[in-house]
Amino acid sequence: MGLRILASIAAVLGAALLTLACTISLVQATIQAVAVHPFPLRVLAVSSDFVLGTGMLLGCIYVATHLAVGIVGVGKTEFPELQVERYDSDVRSDDSAKI
Repeated sequence: MGLRILASIAAVLGAALLTLACTISLVQATIQAVAVHPFPLRVLAVSSDFVLGTGMLLGCIYVATHLAVGIVGVGKTEFPELQVERYDSDVRSDDSAKI
């Protein structure tokens, strides 16, 4: 039990540091992309910064979620079956709840 708590704390700190480092690098890249002088290159730089930044942040979220599921072990549980509601095929005109 103590190892799981230690791993959880390490995963949270690692995910937080990874996200912080990603955010800092994205801010620096955005500042450099906006400073490009030719306008077509600036559009390309900002667009690529947006695409790569979105991918980096989604990657951070994926890593944090994957670590959390691996530590807690939620991914091994079975989901309950969905209940299927069955209605009569003939609908009466005075019963609007079955429509």
